[in-house]
Amino acid sequence: MLTRRLRQQAKKMYLAKKILLVVMSILCMCILIWKYSSLFEEVLPVSSNIGMQQRQYKVFELPKWRDVLFLGVPRLIGATEPKLAVEEKKISNAGQVLREVIMFFTNADIKDVRSLFQAEIPVLIAMMPGSQTVSAMNIPNFPKFETASTLPIGKPIVGLYHTHTAESFVPSAGATHKPGGQQGDIVDVGEALVKRLSNYGVGTMQSTKIHDYPSFMKAYNASEITVKNMLSENPSIQMLFDIHRDAEKRDNYIATVNGVQVARIMIVVATGQQGLPQPHWQSNHAFAKLIDAKMNQRYPGISRGIRMDDWRYNQQLHPRALLIEVGCQENTKEEAERGIELFGDILAEIIAESNNQ
Repeated sequence: MLTRRLRQQAKKMYLAKKILLVVMSILCMCILIWKYSSLFEEVLPVSSNIGMQQRQYKVFELPKWRDVLFLGVPRLIGATEPKLAVEEKKISNAGQVLREVIMFFTNADIKDVRSLFQAEIPVLIAMMPGSQTVSAMNIPNFPKFETASTLPIGKPIVGLYHTHTAESFVPSAGATHKPGGQQGDIVDVGEALVKRLSNYGVGTMQSTKIHDYPSFMKAYNASEITVKNMLSENPSIQMLFDIHRDAEKRDNYIATVNGVQVARIMIVVATGQQGLPQPHWQSNHAFAKLIDAKMNQRYPGISRGIRMDDWRYNQQLHPRALLIEVGCQENTKEEAERGIELFGDILAEIIAESNNQ
């Protein structure tokens, strides 16, 4: 049990901490007013398993005025260590510096309202921006869509195909793949996306051509020919998706959205490799980040994030081409169809926004 003297000392320390936090908060507000800029720019979340061989490092550059804090705040030293960069280089702004200063002093993150409540800093909570709508305008390297007025009427905007056409779901088909060059469940999943987009008036072209028979190993060679023909015959296509299902455990690919179980979705971005250049990987990545962020915002839990692979997967053929994995072999086809329908809602939202820009 604490003595009265110790309790008084603890109370004084607590009050001193509160005063310091208030002073820091006022200082932060002054910096905000002084800068006249958008200091709380949202950074879109990207969760990915990094498969890239080429990785770049960047060193956090500290403003000179912070050098004087090193002696008193040892944690500042850690901020100078190199950090692995997965996405494009970001420009450091006053908002980022402000966020880090507050974290060093209070362990509170101004972008995480829960940490502010835990630290009991009402002034900082008042400074928090409201919920922002994710937009292509927030993402570097995002390839702009053609506007609706420049596209031919009645032509497809979305293109779908299936490199591994035989992929199926065990609970529904009784096997992971349909045999002998037959179309698997994954083709039905693609058809569910076509129907969903048609409800929004979005024209979609789906190729159901078999690519993984007679040679599974040469499936991407075959699907590359299909993609080139699709784009040549339909230059109106603004986004291109190779629809797959993953080979994983069900627990990693099931989510509940609005009380219904749906298959989760993984977005795969190809970065290329030596001898197989992928000039569009940054724009593909930007497109993936937009979709991932919107899924997290509208249907939390459905996205498994973005995986970067050092291959091409035909993504060198279009600036908005992605490989989409809908569920795994342990999901049902119905769960996968429900998941891809929610994915379609996101695509329709992106297309609508591009028409309004």
